[in-house]
Amino acid sequence: MNFKEIEFKYNAENVSLAQFKEFCKGRNPEKALFASGYDHFYEKTNDSESFCRHRVGPDVNQLTFKRKTVNANSFVRTEHNIDVLPSTSREQIEALCGEFGYTYNFSIFKSAFVYKYDWHTFVYYIVYDLEMKETGRFVEIEMAEDYSWVNEQEAWNQLLVLEKLCKSIGLVPQARIKRSLFELYKK
Repeated sequence: MNFKEIEFKYNAENVSLAQFKEFCKGRNPEKALFASGYDHFYEKTNDSESFCRHRVGPDVNQLTFKRKTVNANSFVRTEHNIDVLPSTSREQIEALCGEFGYTYNFSIFKSAFVYKYDWHTFVYYIVYDLEMKETGRFVEIEMAEDYSWVNEQEAWNQLLVLEKLCKSIGLVPQARIKRSLFELYKK
C-alpha cells in the first residue's frame, strides 16, 4: 500500500466546520492540527493522468507526484511525497519539475483542519485564490498509506465504512467529487 493514496473528497459548502471538528474530536484522534500554506501545481501536457504539487507552509516544503490509476475518478492514485529542505526554493522545484516535462499551471492557498487516526485521516480544508478569495471548501477521508493493510481492497472497504459513519455530517456517496483539486482548478 505504500505510495497509494485511497480517499474520497466531498464538496463541503454545506458541511459545518464546527460540526466536522466536533465529529472528529469525538472519535479521539491521535493528532489534530491546523495547517495552512500554498500549493503550486505542475502539469505534463502529454499526460493528463498525472501532476506534481509543491506544498509550502511554515512547517512543510514537499514535492508530490500523483497519478490516477483509473481515468474515471481520483479515488485511488499513485502518490510519491518527497520532503525537501526548508531552504529549497520554488524556482528549484520548478526547474526540477521541468526536467521531467512538468510546467507550472496554477497556485492556491489552503487552510486545513487535519485529524489523524491510526489508519485514516479526516481533513476539512478551505481553498483560496492568490487574492485570498475563498474558492471552495472540501472534506477528505483518506486511508493511511503507511498502515499495514492486507491489500488495497481492505483499505477501500474500510473507506466505505468510514463514509457511512460520516453520513451524520453530510458525507454521502452522492456528494463525492471524482476530480482532484488539480483537475478542479487547472487553467
